[in-house]
Parts: sequence; C-alpha cells; structure tokens
Amino acid sequence: MFKEKFFVTIGRLSPMLPAIRGRTRIFLILFNALGLRKHHVVVDTWLHRPTKYHAILDLHSWLERIAFLTGGYEDDLVRFLLALSKSMGRPGYLLDVGANIGLISVPFALLRKSEADARGAGLPLVVSFEAVSANFAALQRHARLNHLEHDMLLVHQALGDINATVEIQVEGDLREGEGTGTANILPQGSTHPCVRIPLEIKTLDELGERGLFPAGCTVMKIDTDGYDLKVLLGAQTLLRRDRPVIFGEFSAHCMNWHGQSIADVRSYAASLDYSVYRRVGRTWRFAREVQGLFEIDLLLVPNEKKAALNWCLTD
Repeated sequence: MFKEKFFVTIGRLSPMLPAIRGRTRIFLILFNALGLRKHHVVVDTWLHRPTKYHAILDLHSWLERIAFLTGGYEDDLVRFLLALSKSMGRPGYLLDVGANIGLISVPFALLRKSEADARGAGLPLVVSFEAVSANFAALQRHARLNHLEHDMLLVHQALGDINATVEIQVEGDLREGEGTGTANILPQGSTHPCVRIPLEIKTLDELGERGLFPAGCTVMKIDTDGYDLKVLLGAQTLLRRDRPVIFGEFSAHCMNWHGQSIADVRSYAASLDYSVYRRVGRTWRFAREVQGLFEIDLLLVPNEKKAALNWCLTD
C-alpha cells in the first residue's frame, strides 16, 4: 500500500515537469522497481491533454500508466481526428472501433461538443465500440464523469468480417472481470499459452441493420491489433453509404497473424473507390507509397474527398 501511494504521489508530478526526452521512462522504471507491474493501482485523476477531463485509471494497463504520467493519451491523434472531422464537409460522428476506456473518444467528444456545426440532427458525436467487459465499464464511467451521456453512443461488442466466436487475450493475461487492458483476438488455431476469453464477433453492417447505431459516420478510427481489415470487410454497406475517412494502425505484423497483408488493404480499398495513404514518419502527413512495414498507420480516403483533405495528403 505504501509503495502504491508513494508512486501515485510522485507520478502526479510527471505531467507538470518539462517534456524532456526520457522523462516518462524514468517514472516507468520506478513503477517496475517498486514491484507494481502486476498490481491494480487505481487513480482518480484529471487529464489535461488535449483538453481537461476526469478519468479513473488502473495503472496495471500500460496505456493508462502513460496517460497518468503524461496527462493524456495520444492527444495529437485526437487533434488529427478533429481536423479530419471538420474537413468532411458535413456534420457526423466519429466511429471509434476499439475504444478501450475512452482516452480518444472522451476528449474528442468534449472538444467537438463546443462546435456548433459538429452534430447532425439526432446524431451522437461519437459512437464507441469496445469488446472487453472491464474496458467497456470504464468507458461508460468516463462518459458519465464527463457529462457525455447524451453525446456518446457506447456499444459493448467485438467486430469482424463474419458472425463467429473467437478468443481474446487481455494484457497481463487477465481473466474476465479482472481489470482493464489492451486486448487482441487470437489467430484461428493458435496454440499460444495464455488465458483465453471467448468472445462473440459481429459485423458492423449487421449491427447497423438492427439499428444499434445510426448512419452518419464521417470519420472512423480503428485500433484492433491486426483485426482492422476484418472490421472493414464487415462494413461494406456502411462504407458505401457514409463514405467516412478511416484512420487505423493496420500493423502488417499483426495482420499477418490472421493471414492478411497491406496489399489486401489496398485491394479492398480500391474495390470501394478509396485510396490508401501511409503516415510519413511522426508527422500527420500521409503519402501514397504503401509498403509492407512492421508497423504502419494508414489513412483510407474516399476518392471524392481527396481535395478536401489535401492539407494532410501527399500524392
């Protein structure tokens, strides 16, 4: 208990320190040195990047540790998604697939909420899908804590290209209900030794037909550790109807677990009249040359929207 309180007290100083190289790493080393890596150290805090919002974080999860120590999580991505949303020329919502505990969805909704032209009639600002039960409960809690109950539509569901039963592994080899964390769907036939949690996956198109979320998606963000293309394969109707711009990790390494490649992404995008762009370094510019790299962020752009997004595209 003393170690946990000591780290939380010291850790609260981290976001206030100058953003020098290696700052966060020092605190992460301290966290491990104190033997806390397998502990559920829960912190009630306020994050400030890219905007102020209330969060309850379990430092067992690496992304929640990063958020606590830096004052936010991928705030540059939130700003980029906001810029994409504003460029689409019509009100609509962000579809966040793999929302985890809401560290992207919540600040996006808070920032977009203040803009008069953000929302279409009767539409939420964000539709968030999350499969892991503990993550989803935290996502719901964060929507309530930040008074976003009427601005976010939260769906507890895993997504893929077919309706099926799969198995997932949650970060830290957690069992169902043991805590939050990142997760990945295990490849079919995998013999990897780990705690496995069964999960039902469904397609976005089927869920849309059932009325579980509305039409009107303008931007889609996907982070599913190798399942990104499978999610899109189950969303053909949505993509043809709403024509959202899509940002996703599309890790070539993780996609290979499921027998897919970046070439498959290009082929599928072309069939829907989309162009595929890769992120250039650590910038938020995207170029057409797409290689089968180990890790790669891709932007899938409807061809009719390329002119509106020329501020981030390099042909």
